[in-house]
Amino acid sequence: MANENPMCGARPVSLDLPAKHIPTLRACLTDWLHGVREDLKNPEGLRRPGEARQEAQAYERLLVALATRQIVLPDEAARAAIEAAAADHDEESNYKEIAAAHDALYALIGVLEDGSA
Repeated sequence: MANENPMCGARPVSLDLPAKHIPTLRACLTDWLHGVREDLKNPEGLRRPGEARQEAQAYERLLVALATRQIVLPDEAARAAIEAAAADHDEESNYKEIAAAHDALYALIGVLEDGSA
């Protein structure tokens, strides 16, 4: 009997992202993919090599999606990989501190420009 739903509910949809985000996303995904591939060269050193392979495959799918501007959803593995990478990226770059400073500085600029907070 043929599979009634071979894609398990997944469907291709347009990847509607602002064009200005594409180069940044491509660079991040490429860097992360390179890092995972490096880790996979020594899989016995990884706690969960299967998860690392899934992560690499997710980054590859996302790079294709950026190029074609189409993505197959849902993709839980890609969502989880990006969520983890984004959290790591924020932690490495002290995002909370940067965001707080950004907000404070622009609030001060607002006061300096027009006297309002």
